[in-house]
Amino acid sequence: MANPHEQSHAEPSLPLSGFRALDLSGPMGVYCGKLMADMGADVIKVEPPGGDPMREIGPFIDSRPGPDRSLYWLHFNTNKRGVTLDISTAEGAAALRGLALASDVLLETGPPGYMEMLGLGYESLAVESSGLVYASITPFGQTGPYRDYKASDLVGFAMGGYMYVTGWPHTPPTKLWGSQAYHTASNRAYIAILLALYHRMATGEGQYIDVSMQEAVAATTEHVNTTYNYTGEPAVRCGFRHGGQFVATWKCKDGYASITTNTRAAWDDLRAWMDRDGMAGDLMDEQYNDHFVLRGEHSAHIEKLVQAWAMLHTRQEITEFGQSNHHPWGPAATADEILTNEQLWGRGYLTTVESQDGRPMVCAGDPYRLSEFPQPVRRTAPAPGEHNAEVLSGILGLSPEEIARLSI
Repeated sequence: MANPHEQSHAEPSLPLSGFRALDLSGPMGVYCGKLMADMGADVIKVEPPGGDPMREIGPFIDSRPGPDRSLYWLHFNTNKRGVTLDISTAEGAAALRGLALASDVLLETGPPGYMEMLGLGYESLAVESSGLVYASITPFGQTGPYRDYKASDLVGFAMGGYMYVTGWPHTPPTKLWGSQAYHTASNRAYIAILLALYHRMATGEGQYIDVSMQEAVAATTEHVNTTYNYTGEPAVRCGFRHGGQFVATWKCKDGYASITTNTRAAWDDLRAWMDRDGMAGDLMDEQYNDHFVLRGEHSAHIEKLVQAWAMLHTRQEITEFGQSNHHPWGPAATADEILTNEQLWGRGYLTTVESQDGRPMVCAGDPYRLSEFPQPVRRTAPAPGEHNAEVLSGILGLSPEEIARLSI
């Protein structure tokens, strides 16, 4: 178990201070490690000698590749310490075992059976550390007919059922931007780890956590399974609309704005505004009083009128009108607008920290705020092997010669 008194670098006021986690994860789990580190856990990122392949994922600072210049790496490894170990060797595996026995959590994303092959599986470690929480994230879980299938974020998104309902009715299924399946799996693993640690507080016993990326994605499909259960038909891709309802994103004067009219009040306010602009067509007729008609045979006609009207207004005008009338309307923000958004800066989601070369760096924190812990990002991601001496000597008592040999 980690000893909170030996973690002088950790901030004792944070929720997970006093817990130590080994992060051996790749892209499928690296966000889970970040969430633990941002909440105060002593997360030790274990990389192979020379650095993790994630350091080669762009974009890069000033568009110049380098092990400390990957914005992907820098974002997902805030607040972690870093060591380099070749765990495929007997000496490296022994060192990792020693670190695991001095830790509370081990997080890994290797293929099923890989850690067991190295003598580092849960059953082996639990013999000496019954309180260890051991989390494995794989594409399809440790059991079942797909357990050995390989999968990328794209495959996880597709086989979890989300991609089939994303896109337009007349186009093939479409992948959302970013690594949504990886992040979803990381989120579920983080929740499971917290639950396991809570259980350990009551029983003293750790446990094994088996996270399936496919299952994590399948749990997010909202209306899809419900639609099939009720109608026997697969849900259809809805393009700019959500779930076939009149929740849509419209092109306007300066971009796109989302307008939700799933209540009678919102629908009446929208068509009244359109009427004042002389753009309502026949939408003020009685047949359109029931807002549920919007999902039926008149949807194409209604959408044509709304789209023509939306081009008269800016995103801000649409947003302000909707919000002032208590409707969830808002702009579709672009990437540059996210980085300058006053709400994200005001809440501390975006913060500025000093990079290793002394330059200010904008970092994104976690999507929640605890009243007693306002600042999640305290330091940037580690350089390759930055904490080898600190960790391997401080925890395992290894000599400089032994550390040098392990880090090659």
